[in-house]
Amino acid sequence: MKRFFIALIAFLFVTSISNNAFAHSHLESSNPADGAVVTEALNEIVLDFDGGIEQGSFLEVTTTDGQAVELQDTLIDEDKLTAVAAETLANGEYQVTWSVISADGHSLDGEFSFTVDAPEMVEEDQEEDNGTETSEQSVDNEELDSTKTSDEKESSSLTIVFVVLAIVLVAGGLIYFTKRKK
Repeated sequence: MKRFFIALIAFLFVTSISNNAFAHSHLESSNPADGAVVTEALNEIVLDFDGGIEQGSFLEVTTTDGQAVELQDTLIDEDKLTAVAAETLANGEYQVTWSVISADGHSLDGEFSFTVDAPEMVEEDQEEDNGTETSEQSVDNEELDSTKTSDEKESSSLTIVFVVLAIVLVAGGLIYFTKRKK
């Protein structure tokens, strides 16, 4: 009876530590959404997942002609994957192919498409001003996101260490109590 009680406590302890460490991540939403027609300038694609995603996750953007869109940066922030295009996307249809590694280590992938139909900029001065602001904002966002990403890596690693430590402690306790009883 004592063994059953200890095993039950150990099981409840291990399973209550973190459900996120054992769950697959699924795509909740994207911006732009699948099949959307975007009517304003677009240079960023954001995928939101229902659980954490790890480094090594990526996305690719291509035109319907199969030409790859140059991405300036791909950022991972807990449950969000963001791709920043090197230039504002021109009008046309685009295909996004993504692959993520969920917090439990499983790989998931998918794809969706969208269309850009934004009015053309008339004045070149406006384009240059907007480009400068976007570049500065992009640099600031990259610095913030890289800081967040390194903090999240440490947090994810600590969770794994705590889970392994808990399992070792529970197993050690069970072995100690069974040998002590004999």
